[in-house]
Amino acid sequence: MPKVYLSEQDKLNNRLASWVYGELKTQGKSQRDLAEEMGITQPAVSYKLRTKCFTFEDICCFVRMFQPDKDEVTRLLGM
Repeated sequence: MPKVYLSEQDKLNNRLASWVYGELKTQGKSQRDLAEEMGITQPAVSYKLRTKCFTFEDICCFVRMFQPDKDEVTRLLGM
């Protein structure tokens, strides 16, 4: 089996998706709640999280909804 190497962008998207799933669970919120914040449907949120394909606007919505502290943002960005 050949090795697959992830780009830095792929690594960031993986961290973001994992973080969003974790925050939804921790904060007792649903994908429907996130969809309302983002102004899209719940299936669209599910698709974005599964494919790990986020826009800058998506990330801004995540930050607004979950309000991470500076240390958490630094960790997510891999800085």
